[in-house]
This record gives sequence, C-alpha cells and structure tokens, in this order.
Amino acid sequence: MTKISKRKRHDVDTERQKAKRASAGHLRDLRAAHAHPPADVKLASVAIPQRIPGVPTGSYCSSPARLCAELAG
Repeated sequence: MTKISKRKRHDVDTERQKAKRASAGHLRDLRAAHAHPPADVKLASVAIPQRIPGVPTGSYCSSPARLCAELAG
C-alpha cells in the first residue's frame, strides 16, 4: 500500500492565470478610483429631495386617467 502525500502540488503559472490576476488587480484599482468623486468636483453640502405634490383636495376628476392628466398639467 502506497502512502499518499498530503503536500499540495506546486501550481505552474500559466499565461491565463497571469492574465486573470492582472485583470483582477486592474478591476480593484478601478473600483478604488471610482469609489470617491474626483478632487476637482465640488459636491453640494445638502441634498434637496424632489417632492411630488399631493392630490389636490378640490379635484373634480372621477377617473384615474383624468386625474393623472390634471396632476401633470
């Protein structure tokens, strides 16, 4: 009976593996670069949310399509 070695075989570095590692490194760099805005871009200190006005209480529309038209106008 032969004893099986538990040591890991040394991997041979193929061109495909090198390309995958280089691509992954480049992707990490791109993600890090785009995580923050560029230094010369000024950001607003307070964001102003856009609000949709509510349904007018004096609306005479009975159908949803007319109500949409009234709200859009």
